[in-house]
Amino acid sequence: MQACAQQTNPVLVVAEAEIRRMQPEDAPGVARLMQDVYGNTYPKKYVYDPVQLREKNAKGEVLSVVAAGPKGTVIGYAALSAYYGYPEIGLLGSMAVTPSCRGRGLAGTILRHLIACSDGTEFRALTGGAFTAHPHSQRAMEHEGFSPSALLLGSQPQEISFRELTGALSQRESVVFYTKALHEEEFAFQYLPENHRKTIREISGKLGIRINADGSGKPGRARTVIEKTINPDTGAGLIWIRRVGPDYREAVADTARQLRAHGAQVMRMHVDLNDPGANAVVAAAEEAGFIFAGILPGEEGYILILQHLQDITIDLRKIQTGGNACSERLLSYIGAQMKEHEDGAGSGS
Repeated sequence: MQACAQQTNPVLVVAEAEIRRMQPEDAPGVARLMQDVYGNTYPKKYVYDPVQLREKNAKGEVLSVVAAGPKGTVIGYAALSAYYGYPEIGLLGSMAVTPSCRGRGLAGTILRHLIACSDGTEFRALTGGAFTAHPHSQRAMEHEGFSPSALLLGSQPQEISFRELTGALSQRESVVFYTKALHEEEFAFQYLPENHRKTIREISGKLGIRINADGSGKPGRARTVIEKTINPDTGAGLIWIRRVGPDYREAVADTARQLRAHGAQVMRMHVDLNDPGANAVVAAAEEAGFIFAGILPGEEGYILILQHLQDITIDLRKIQTGGNACSERLLSYIGAQMKEHEDGAGSGS
């Protein structure tokens, strides 16, 4: 039984909770909390294993924060790690608050402590995937000054459970990346795809990052370099375009083909917008069925994220944005991209 449930006044439990870095002895409590909140459905399975929790924190792979209630009972948790393929971006995740302690600002308090802990890292920005089956994590991140910068459709397994918050999900879960720059940023020149230029600049303005100039370029002479993998926790195929060369079209098609063959449920492509060949590779990816997802601020400029839903159907009406106007515009923009792609496929163009 969790701490709030044992108290006649759960407000006092939250008010008196100790927010701190996870200690080795907290690991079993974190595992129990994750089980209470998500059952055994949370995609990152190490959160259920005290040994792995301790090891990842000891190695610096994960920075974990807990909220400890009476007698050290873990009533809240969140973690920070490096974003896939971009060590300069911190990825917030695994947010959990014991059900009987929700609605009392505890998630925001944990998040603020985790942000403070990031001061000792080399992260230039933080981002976190807030679930869209319910608005709670989105509102917590918005309250702490994060702004929506990407919407990843169907990026999480349908099997994930939020218990009484949502009931069983009817489709793969989507997340909104809420992002915050940790330092004042200004990108000198970016190769922004013309069709997404206005939207990228709008998102950038909300992040407080200035783009001095943008324009088009062309691929270099060296061959295209692409990295890829499949996230075993979510079934998402991840692609990083590290260099755009003259063979970019074939390289993109071959990479997508290989990920499909290995069972990728959805695909997410990352394109550095400081690469002169960015416009060309984005156009090729969109011809192959990828659509806009959003951006993240990297070390030398923006990272454009494209997504491919494969044969997955996502009902956009079931995506909750917590009333955030930026998320609403992003959802509408992506919906228009999907319709444009579907219309083009239907016409055979």
